[in-house]
Amino acid sequence: MRKVFRFFNRLSIKIIVSIIILVTLLTLMIGFFGYQVFTQTMKKENAAFLRRVAEAAFTDSMDWDFSAYLEMGKERMDKLGHTDTYELKQREADDDVLTFNYYQMLTSRLSRIVFTQELRELRIIVPKEETDYSTFNIVFGELVSEDGILEVAELGKELRTGSEEETAILKNLWTSEEKEGVIYRYLDKEDGGATMTLYRALGVEGDAPRGILVITSSIQGMVDAWQRYLIGITIMGMGMAMAGVVFIGLYLRLRVVKPMKNVTREANRFAIKNAKAEGNLTDSVGNVTELRVLAESIDKMEEDTLKNMDEIAQMSRESERLETELSLASDIQKGILPKGDIISERKEFDVAAIMHPAREVGGDFYDFFMLDDTHLVLLIADVSDKGMGAAFFMAISKTILKARTVMGGSAVDIITFVEEKLSETNDAGMFVTAWLGIVDLTTGEVDVCNAGHEFPAILQKSVDEKYRIEKTEHGPAICFLPGMGHVPYHFRLEPGDRIFLYTDGVTEAKALSGERFGNDRLLEALNKDCTTKDEELIARVKAHVDSFVGEAAQYDDITLVSFTYLGNA
Repeated sequence: MRKVFRFFNRLSIKIIVSIIILVTLLTLMIGFFGYQVFTQTMKKENAAFLRRVAEAAFTDSMDWDFSAYLEMGKERMDKLGHTDTYELKQREADDDVLTFNYYQMLTSRLSRIVFTQELRELRIIVPKEETDYSTFNIVFGELVSEDGILEVAELGKELRTGSEEETAILKNLWTSEEKEGVIYRYLDKEDGGATMTLYRALGVEGDAPRGILVITSSIQGMVDAWQRYLIGITIMGMGMAMAGVVFIGLYLRLRVVKPMKNVTREANRFAIKNAKAEGNLTDSVGNVTELRVLAESIDKMEEDTLKNMDEIAQMSRESERLETELSLASDIQKGILPKGDIISERKEFDVAAIMHPAREVGGDFYDFFMLDDTHLVLLIADVSDKGMGAAFFMAISKTILKARTVMGGSAVDIITFVEEKLSETNDAGMFVTAWLGIVDLTTGEVDVCNAGHEFPAILQKSVDEKYRIEKTEHGPAICFLPGMGHVPYHFRLEPGDRIFLYTDGVTEAKALSGERFGNDRLLEALNKDCTTKDEELIARVKAHVDSFVGEAAQYDDITLVSFTYLGNA
């Protein structure tokens, strides 16, 4: 079945079938319109012939009173017909003899018309009004049968009309000013064949009809001619269709099918080998415009595809090189960030941190290290922008910050110095938000400088058993407004108090709906269990952010730092 479908779905088969259908429809249209024209012409010619015959019969009978014949009757006519000639001459003044002579003359002339014009029937009748014209009396009637035998109707014989149509014509001719009516009958040859009957009212101009002339002629010859015409048209149409199929089939095979096979073969070859052919496809598809355009497009497509494949291969190699370099840069960036186990032997505090860049490398960074035996430095920062440029600026900023911090001084002094150094060569106009805190592990005092960074979440048991966002005075981001100055602030930690630092990639994380994570969800995640260890706390906050974001892409770098002050305990 599939092979059958594939066969009939071929272009050549569809075109051939379309041609057959088109030729068939064209033949039917020609046959139909030709049939209509031929039929109307033959009918007009036959009607004209009957009118000429009727005119001749009308001329012979227009002045005669047919009712007188009917009143005399058949018996009287027969009796006068058997009277010898001498006796008739003796009674020439008798009205019956005169009527008889007129009737004989009428029948003789009408009989001659029947034979000379080869009519099927000729009658003169008088309709009967009392039967609503459904019956009539014969005045004269001759009917030629199929075998050529003449049948003569009796004078005065009453007959019924053959159809309601004939009754309507008789009534119309007898009661109105109409003078003519026509009926076509299409019968089998066994029943007499097709005929055309003309009804003509007889009478002096202006007077009421005295009788109706009925003339019937055979139109079987016309019907036979119709049939021969239709058969001829059908044979001619079939011949044209077959000739068209053969011609178009050969043309399609040479001009369309074969070139299309070349196109298909070349497309399959190129798809498998991905190599240019020795010659152009355009040279093997002939002169059909559409096929040449298609072949030119395929040749151009092959050239462009091979060119694009070379470019893609080169780009792929370049991409692999960049991916390798980015992976190396990411490893280097992760390597310069501190690990919690470096200072895990300290009992005065606990600290943990993570960074998830939005790209291979990011602009966020954090740091924590011992400044001396009693002071710990906590740092979190966020470089403007993302990607490779932010990563380079992050490395430089972190290096300068740490180098200056170990030299001593307050948090404000450190931030101010770093801003001066970065501003000297900051042609790109980048800036860094930073939160720097120096924790005295013996007293719990914290010296802080917030350079435009997010406010930390603080847990102080003496104030509240929950985290809160500690909003304090702060200065601008580093290099954002150089020389404006930075603001210090201090607070004290008791054993068990905690500091949670984060970048704006947490609070500004967006779901697919466009809604942001915000501070409220951050505090909800933090306060779910305030006794959790720092690593577990960070993991919980990150899980809350991921669940909120869902399928949305990571908006910005995410960095989290959790610090717990244990004191001398």
